[in-house]
Amino acid sequence: MTRRSKTAGFTLVEVLISLTILALASVNIAMVLRAGNAAAATGTLMATVSNELNQTVDRIALALMGADAAALDGPQLKPLSSEFVRFQACLGVEEGAVVHGPLEEIGWVPTTSDSGRILWRQNPEAADERRVVWTSAVPTSYMDEVAHNGVDDNGNSIEDEAGLAFTMDGPRVDIHVTIERVGHDGKARPVQRTQHIFCRN
Repeated sequence: MTRRSKTAGFTLVEVLISLTILALASVNIAMVLRAGNAAAATGTLMATVSNELNQTVDRIALALMGADAAALDGPQLKPLSSEFVRFQACLGVEEGAVVHGPLEEIGWVPTTSDSGRILWRQNPEAADERRVVWTSAVPTSYMDEVAHNGVDDNGNSIEDEAGLAFTMDGPRVDIHVTIERVGHDGKARPVQRTQHIFCRN
């Protein structure tokens, strides 16, 4: 009788230990799966934001590459920058004169206190104005830059640049863009890119 009670008691302890180990293993597996799903969601978001950034910068670059450098308005010499550029495409030469396309503008337009969108406009402020939003997730400031403090916070030789900034370096135009989306965890996920282009002479 005594022997059976001890054996039964010992078996009960083993069962309890086994159940505890199983519960801990289940919790660990759930945590690993959750972390894996979060990492996958973050990776997918970053890939989407990077694609959006590259598409936006490429659109701006292609538009400006065809612009007449002599008719360019907006970009500033470093350390200054501008949130817009106005230009006319150089369509060719006719009877010795350069033929221009309609006036175009690419600029940052605020939508909230800390974010805005990149807007392309043709014939801005005219009755026949055309406009297209190229992205709607551009923060007020370029990545790691503190707005309106007169300091180059991110070490790129530009002070207080916005999420969309145009600078000049001789005949070269530099396009600086930051796009920022909020992840599933509530954290902002910014990506940035700088593109150097030369307009037509």
